[in-house]
Amino acid sequence: MDDDEDLALCYPTEHQYCCYRMAFDYFNERLFDNDLPGVMLSFSRKAKTKGFFAKDRWSYENDSLISTINEISINPDLLRRPMNEIMSTLVHEMTHLWQQEYGKPSRSTYHNREFADKMEAVGLFTSDTGQPGGKRVGQSISHYIVEGGAFDRAFAEMPETIMFPWMSGEAEKPTQAKAKNESKVKYTCPGCNQNAWGKPGLKLGCHACKEKPTMCSR
Repeated sequence: MDDDEDLALCYPTEHQYCCYRMAFDYFNERLFDNDLPGVMLSFSRKAKTKGFFAKDRWSYENDSLISTINEISINPDLLRRPMNEIMSTLVHEMTHLWQQEYGKPSRSTYHNREFADKMEAVGLFTSDTGQPGGKRVGQSISHYIVEGGAFDRAFAEMPETIMFPWMSGEAEKPTQAKAKNESKVKYTCPGCNQNAWGKPGLKLGCHACKEKPTMCSR
């Protein structure tokens, strides 16, 4: 067992949150010129969102000192997505933090044009469908990664050691229907070119031209 495995298994919380903080610091430097302030990082299975930003969610009180801090949270149940998508969710929420500090955010959960423009500047394009062609502004806006953009380049150079080591839940398993479908092959009649699908090794005959269909790999 190497040092990383030992840390992951003996101190899973520390390892996961250490990578979380370093990922935040990495993108803060690469995409936001280190302008973002400290924030409380968390995981939360809130509704079905991939992540969220919350203003002044935490407070610190010591004698006469009272300070508040914002929160960024990622849904742990969605950590089995590709790592670049997970990190793009983190940067999405970091953009909310940037707008809270330096811009003019709209009402809660609304993504305005200023937010969309900043997202584009860091290499993510806002879309209500999460795909090209969707609305750039509005409620519950997602995004997609701009190929060759600032985020795409930063992620390509991101050290693997600061990516999330722990995933929540079980890995996806192939469905029975999919496994069954993969066992089928295509049969084509050489006389009329009609097609049929079935299990390998079937003895088929074409009623239209009395030819024997040939089996093709799919």
